[in-house]
Amino acid sequence: MPIQLMIIYRVLGVLFLVLAGATVWEKYRTVRGATLLPGRVLACRKPSRTNPRAGAGGYRYLVEIYVEGQRLELETNDSFWFSHEEKQGKIVQVWYNPNSTVLERKSWGTEQLAAGMALLGIGLLLLQ
Repeated sequence: MPIQLMIIYRVLGVLFLVLAGATVWEKYRTVRGATLLPGRVLACRKPSRTNPRAGAGGYRYLVEIYVEGQRLELETNDSFWFSHEEKQGKIVQVWYNPNSTVLERKSWGTEQLAAGMALLGIGLLLLQ
């Protein structure tokens, strides 16, 4: 294999490993100090409050949660390609952090993405 191609593979492998670590670190930085609460999906809509640009982003859930007896309506930090209106009324687990403007849905998606990137990075580093 040409040396230039091996250098590119090594750089990409290291990049994927760094991105995998950054992904997991960002997720746990977001949920650190947060409370896991059940929330009811009210709607699936384009972001309004958290993103002022009208055409930016995908669809997000608007979730109703109760914190210390107070009802809050907050958006999740999801970015769906299409509206998921059929999920309206469904109960989802969310991480609530009073310092954040959005909620983090409890899911293993971030960890699965990070594991995939790490495996791809290791695979690229092991190519010869």
